[in-house]
Amino acid sequence: MIDNENAALVLMLKNPDTGFFEKELGQYKIGEDECFIEGLYAEQTEEGLTICLRMGVGDLFDEIDDRLYNSIYDKYDADLLPDFIFEIIDIDETYNPVWEARFLFSDNPKETEDMIKQALAGHKTAVSLLRYLFG
Repeated sequence: MIDNENAALVLMLKNPDTGFFEKELGQYKIGEDECFIEGLYAEQTEEGLTICLRMGVGDLFDEIDDRLYNSIYDKYDADLLPDFIFEIIDIDETYNPVWEARFLFSDNPKETEDMIKQALAGHKTAVSLLRYLFG
């Protein structure tokens, strides 16, 4: 049995050339919205040390056919995400829709944890609206 109360996500630094994770940057407790996380890592980009948070649809959709898959991407409202996110990328080579939110890493662990939670909260709202829209 997994102890979700003490579970934490680990943020690792990814080498962009090799794709290997090289170093742990922090551990964060996220809570119930963790179910939307498809991946989490950081990499050095032109903007600085960037968190790459991949977010999926969780269990809000039962089955997604090709038509619905494309419609979900078309109707996703990235404006519901926090302003600190400087890029949102559709990851369309996945079974279900996934988006990657990119934002700058903070050396302050509480600030980084809060940014991850805020990104997930905005994403959860966007996906919940899609669920309502597509039934």
